[in-house]
Amino acid sequence: MQPPTLPQSVSSSGFSARLGFTWLAILCTVIGAMWLQRERHEPEPADGTQPAQTEVAPVGLESEMSAKIVMAMNGLRAMSPAVQPADILRNAEPLRESDLFAERLGYSVLVGEVEGWEAGVKSAKELEPATDSERALRDAAVSVLEERAFGHMTGAETGHDRFIADEEERATVRSKLGFFGRIACDDPAAGSEATRTALVLLGAVVWYALVFCAGLIVLVLMIVKVLKPAPAPSGSLDEPSRHRVALILGETFAIWMAVFFGTNLLGAWVGSILVDTLGLEGTPRGVHLSLLVGAVAFFGSLVALAYPLMRGLTATQLRQALGLHCGRGIVRESLSGVACYLAAVPLLVTGLIVYFVLTLVSRAIFGEAPTPAHPVTELYAGADALRIALVFLLASVVAPIVEEIMFRGALFGHLRTTIAPRTRILSFAVAAVVSSAIFAFIHPQGVLFAPALGGLAVGFCLYRETRGSLVAPMVAHGINNAVTLTLGMSLMS
Repeated sequence: MQPPTLPQSVSSSGFSARLGFTWLAILCTVIGAMWLQRERHEPEPADGTQPAQTEVAPVGLESEMSAKIVMAMNGLRAMSPAVQPADILRNAEPLRESDLFAERLGYSVLVGEVEGWEAGVKSAKELEPATDSERALRDAAVSVLEERAFGHMTGAETGHDRFIADEEERATVRSKLGFFGRIACDDPAAGSEATRTALVLLGAVVWYALVFCAGLIVLVLMIVKVLKPAPAPSGSLDEPSRHRVALILGETFAIWMAVFFGTNLLGAWVGSILVDTLGLEGTPRGVHLSLLVGAVAFFGSLVALAYPLMRGLTATQLRQALGLHCGRGIVRESLSGVACYLAAVPLLVTGLIVYFVLTLVSRAIFGEAPTPAHPVTELYAGADALRIALVFLLASVVAPIVEEIMFRGALFGHLRTTIAPRTRILSFAVAAVVSSAIFAFIHPQGVLFAPALGGLAVGFCLYRETRGSLVAPMVAHGINNAVTLTLGMSLMS
């Protein structure tokens, strides 16, 4: 059966109505996604309407990483006498205002490590526990910190009996405070963990410094290429035939946004049922099954691509419109993906600088700034080989394929052909910025971190524009996620 004939043009009123409805749907979905992410990170208020938590939640992996960085910096303080304890502790400031009691107590441990154990004891005693469990944990931590502060003194020197924490108190502190507990208990492993973290961070700095320098060269060359008029590559967004499919691409993206969140919620629900039914809750196999279901749900969102086919596009037209082709050859396009990653890193670094500035402004105005976080970090703890492989599959293969098809394929293509299509530079700039902003805002790292993710996405848009194929952005996206995952697992393991 032949698909229906695609209209060559759309009336002005019809175009405006469809365009307005499309963007209303996109904006509503983006706002809904940001609201859901905010709700996910907001703690439930302890207003007495719900039963108080009987167990103290342990510290998170990201908080432990902050502690390792602080401890490593403190070890280097002798080499830089100008660095003050307050400068070091500033890196752990979010812990001081954390919603988790264990993390606030962990901050007191860092105070003891950096400013002296007597200061740590004072800081811990100033904490106000809300439950009996929190009080018991604080008392155990205070005993351990007092042993570090006064254990070497005699009773005559302190006016008290000799301070010695018992084994039960040490076990409690270690189990609930994690790395902070190992610091408090003077565990030699804490020092080696901090050293390893420092080495990983040093390696990351060297890596990004080298990539940044190489990327600047590639980025300049790509910007020149975008500014310089050139024959349009196959699948280019300048082809006249793209004007008639622009609205369909935008509508497809709006549909995908709704389908994406729907399939992910459905996948989480189905995964939970399967895990419960098979009795795998709390087991490594349960996590593996949940990750597999999540990957299927992620790919399943591409069912939205049936919409343009229903509207009359052929499969070939759709692939060309999205950039789903090998361009100048799969090997050449894949190698261009490496260059695309290099070009995107300077934009990522620029976005990170903006993020840090916004963080300082937020703290100055509101007294706090949300810390960027991603749900994948929750999977780092106790990760086995299969879990690591599945996380890499989801983040470095599935996500880049799906997100590049929809963001750099459908959304960027829609904007690039709809907004000032006759003025190439303006059209590209608007399409790149708007599509990258939406890409950044729907990610769970938070609004303040959007400039970093947006900068990365603009780099992907450069290669979508100049290559006409999505292969390079997909490869670059996969490389970036793989590097980030490797760094995160190395720091938090």
